[in-house]
Amino acid sequence: MPRVPVGAVMTLAASLLAPASAWAGMPHGGSVVGRQPACTTPAASDDRAALWAPPLDRIVTIRLEEGSVRDAIDRLATAARVELSYSAELLPTTRRACLVAARVPVGAVLETLLAGTGLRPIVLASTQVVLAPSRVSRGTREGQGSRHASVLDRVVVTGSPDGAPQRGSPFALDVIDGAQLSQHGAGTLGEALDLSVPGIWTWANAAGSITARYGSIRGASSFGVSAPKLYLDGIEVANPLLVTQLDPARIARVEVIRGPQGAALYGADAISGVVNILTRSDGTSDGRAQRQISATAGVSNTAYAPRDPLVQEHAASLRRGSPSRSLGMGLTLGTVGAFVPGASERRLLADANARVTRDHAVLSGTARLSLQQANASTEPVPDGGDDYGVAGSGQDVAHYTVGGNVAIMPSLRWTHTIIAGVDGYRVRGLSAAALPGPLQASSAAQIGDSDGAADRASLRFRSVGRFDLTPATLLTLTLGAEQAITGEVLGRASASVLAAPRGGGTGAPGPGALTRPLLGASREQTTYANHGLLAQGVMAWHDRWFLSAGARVERTTGATPLPQQSVLPMLGATYVRDLGGAAVKLRGAYGTGIRPARTLVRNATWMGAASWASAANLEAERQSGTEFGGDVLVGSRLSLHLTRFDQRAAGLIQPVSTLTTTVASNGRPVRRMAYTLQNVGAITNRGWEVDASTRLARLSLSGALSLVESRVAQLAEGYRGELRVGDRMLDVPSSTMSLSAAYGSGRWTLTTAAIRAADWVGYDRAAIADALAATTAPRELDGPALRRYWLSYGAVTRWRAGVTYRLRGDLSLLVSGDNLLNVQTGAPDNTAVMAGRTMTAGVRTVF
Repeated sequence: MPRVPVGAVMTLAASLLAPASAWAGMPHGGSVVGRQPACTTPAASDDRAALWAPPLDRIVTIRLEEGSVRDAIDRLATAARVELSYSAELLPTTRRACLVAARVPVGAVLETLLAGTGLRPIVLASTQVVLAPSRVSRGTREGQGSRHASVLDRVVVTGSPDGAPQRGSPFALDVIDGAQLSQHGAGTLGEALDLSVPGIWTWANAAGSITARYGSIRGASSFGVSAPKLYLDGIEVANPLLVTQLDPARIARVEVIRGPQGAALYGADAISGVVNILTRSDGTSDGRAQRQISATAGVSNTAYAPRDPLVQEHAASLRRGSPSRSLGMGLTLGTVGAFVPGASERRLLADANARVTRDHAVLSGTARLSLQQANASTEPVPDGGDDYGVAGSGQDVAHYTVGGNVAIMPSLRWTHTIIAGVDGYRVRGLSAAALPGPLQASSAAQIGDSDGAADRASLRFRSVGRFDLTPATLLTLTLGAEQAITGEVLGRASASVLAAPRGGGTGAPGPGALTRPLLGASREQTTYANHGLLAQGVMAWHDRWFLSAGARVERTTGATPLPQQSVLPMLGATYVRDLGGAAVKLRGAYGTGIRPARTLVRNATWMGAASWASAANLEAERQSGTEFGGDVLVGSRLSLHLTRFDQRAAGLIQPVSTLTTTVASNGRPVRRMAYTLQNVGAITNRGWEVDASTRLARLSLSGALSLVESRVAQLAEGYRGELRVGDRMLDVPSSTMSLSAAYGSGRWTLTTAAIRAADWVGYDRAAIADALAATTAPRELDGPALRRYWLSYGAVTRWRAGVTYRLRGDLSLLVSGDNLLNVQTGAPDNTAVMAGRTMTAGVRTVF
């Protein structure tokens, strides 16, 4: 069995492997005998498996007479089909082990074998376990045992550049396991976040739109273009709004930081959080190729098309290799029929990665291509029944990512990581989601004529050192540098967008017709550059107290006429106490994040088509604040997490509407609606987040709740929009929640999940549409006048359920239902239309 240095394996696991999805506690009783002159055969104890995290809960029967500890560990790995990685230098060379285990969990066997060695098992993936040094164990007497593996020990990469145990993280870190995504059939990033991460809410895509729309990330950090900073296998994504598709079979895990605390490591655009999507590259247990194929098809309900549309999705993936060398690839194809006339969608997702492990280095590469097309649509107003919306050719998005990283560990003290990659997109048909529409178009002017393209090349370097200051004190020091260069081309449509008559008429504008100019025919080319230097230290004392402090110096050029510099600090503290089979963690952190005034996220929406005449006067968006929380873990049976956050966002940028009246060549008045980007002022985002999970035999339950208050605290000088001090931020639900359950028995697996958002204020877009179509007074829709078109929305709930039946071997039959309550309108406004109740059936096989 290959063995590599522990540090290198931990780096590898942090970058590429999935963490355990359950908790581990302290086993009781004894059914393993080690380090004894005579071997015994204890009674079976299958009930103890529930006290360990997978794969440490696997039951084994093993016998080794008078062998070394190293031999015993290798024999155990083979018997349990678990990848155990360790440094042979840390194992005792003189100790002999006499091991007899009859139906005992792997964790219990390791506990006995490692007693007094200063090592503990850290669960990294479904089959991957690293035997890492434990600072608690070094201070214990031989025979006392060590602290037991729990979710706090799993290695995460989002909270630390080269990966570190979650135990010392001072801020809330969410990890969504790929198995959890597959179990609930979450095929988009939005579904995964809504289901598992409190504080983040994404609105379901409406007809004709394929870009993500975040309603809340701990409140509001921008208007219409709020989004976390997103990474694919550590490579920075140029525009996070374009990353929507996921293939659950190819995902190892998704790691999420909520709030600005991650900006000290990740820099500009991490104003509201960080999401890192890590694909699988764990090979297979026997090194042979493993193929997975699935095919599903079904029907969605719709009240806005002559017939119910067909939906289908087909996926294939391949994995092969060993812990030292692996390869994986996947392909997903899907279509959604026209649940609104002309609004069908097609998508393709392909990805591949490879990994090679050497004695002191881990090399990996990744590539991803996503193609999506949402055809032209006319967006119905539900209460009117007539077609009234955007007439155009819809949206097309091509998004790619390619790059790799190398982690070098010349010694157990230092780890050096280099990540390089290129991410880019080509988009046609810019989204109008940020504007108080709906937009109207004539046959001569189509939103689809506007397009954009960008390529971002990024290079990140991290060097992490670990220093024993005293026998009980460990200092982890991180130094890093980063550079990202982005080239963007933004094309503008040549004609104005006109207010067509209700019913979709497209004739020439009559007297008093409203028009919306798209800046005229042009192609604008821009180059951005981000440079960052960071330093961060974490002091750990007795593996119980942790103090974190760091800062990042950021310089941005090209986003504004003059370069922008900023300092992004982070402070945090953590206390962890192990109490028998339970663990209690208290944490707190402060951080600051920034988003330049001009970004790819903003430009790739129709919001970016607003006039940039005032760009030089715009301030960057900034958010800073604190979070405090606690975590309670009781073995594998219960986990509870509570967080209070208090953040202040300043300089938020809003497109403010202005109506002007001009006289056409025929002497008729023509009213134009233009948008100017303006800084609003300051916004306070406060709230609570709670999530919990439990496992009871074959039943697992989890839930999350977020309560958010996002209000205007201060207005900027010169702001001419409709917001006033004390107003709630638009499209931010005051509460979001999720509940999910899974039950397995024999060949059957049943899953169900529900997500709900309630109480938000948004535009009455149906009323705005009527006003645009009518001969309205010129100031009816101007800036402050839009307040009269605000509407309070109640709640929307989406419920899904699925059944899997294993026919034989690895061949399974799948039946699932999504949006079972058949919610088709009302989120985030009264003109958006979503696919209704969707029922699908299919098969999945692994061979």
